[in-house]
Amino acid sequence: MDELISKGSETILFVDDEVYLAEVGKEMLEDFGYVVESMTSSRQAFELFEQNPDKFDLVITDYTMPEMTGDQLARKIHQINPKIPIIMCTGISLDPEAINGLELEKIMMKPMGMEDMLKVVRDVLDKEAF
Repeated sequence: MDELISKGSETILFVDDEVYLAEVGKEMLEDFGYVVESMTSSRQAFELFEQNPDKFDLVITDYTMPEMTGDQLARKIHQINPKIPIIMCTGISLDPEAINGLELEKIMMKPMGMEDMLKVVRDVLDKEAF
């Protein structure tokens, strides 16, 4: 599988309130060369992004989280940097109203396989390079 998926070196902000998923996502992406800041608090993730808006090449966020949902986080991030690509992960069907007007690169349904996640990440980052 490793030969089929391009590795990367970009910096990713990975946000999921489930500690296990945040850790696994970070490890998986780092194994493929990415630099990953993994956060379990959407509020803290936003504060980190706000302090370093040019540090990240991609944001991957869960939708259902306490404090601030993924769509709220995406909107706040896009107020600071409207160009940053965001991938939203969710285990539920999203109400079109909830994501209306959000510029998401991709919505991925949980559970997602490692290979699918890595391919989507590479595709999104490669698309942003143009």
